[in-house]
Amino acid sequence: MIRLLLLLVFITNFSFVSAQTWTSAQLEKANTAKNSTYLTQVEKETILYINLCRLYPKDFLRNELMNYYGTEKYGDYVRNSTYRESLIKLLGSMQPINALYFDLETYTGAKCFAKEQGEAGTTGHSRKNCKVDYDAECCSYGMETGRDIAMQLLIDDDVPSLGHRIICLDKEYTRVGVSVQPHKNWDVVAVLNFNR
Repeated sequence: MIRLLLLLVFITNFSFVSAQTWTSAQLEKANTAKNSTYLTQVEKETILYINLCRLYPKDFLRNELMNYYGTEKYGDYVRNSTYRESLIKLLGSMQPINALYFDLETYTGAKCFAKEQGEAGTTGHSRKNCKVDYDAECCSYGMETGRDIAMQLLIDDDVPSLGHRIICLDKEYTRVGVSVQPHKNWDVVAVLNFNR
């Protein structure tokens, strides 16, 4: 009985020590869109997770990426991904960069395009009625949480150019607008527009 109790204490302590968590100071610094009245919770979380990666790459690696293999909806689609492995390598040596801040102008353009794509059921970056008012753009399809949207863009699975990852982690971009809308074919679309 005593051995069992000691084993349980050891396992509990080990689990507590090995579980990495974000500090309140880190979350506060990364949560640059928390006071925006324009954004939904999912949109705010998308910015939060991208900022956590930008500000604290090594902590993001430990806290988020090491145990991330995919989503409940799509399963472990990145478990054996070479793209996930390349992000692990990058974050292990990446220096911190500044956070992104919410920008109303880029948000307006992102929202227009997310609605346009969602209603038409299209993917890509070709606009019909929405103006181009951004320096870079990322689109995510089928992801329902801010964390999963950010992870899809950062891992960039099966995107040889790694264009989404490069944009999200480019220190030249300082402003972002995010809009998440219903999508006819993918259930949900997220459009992120970035400006310098």
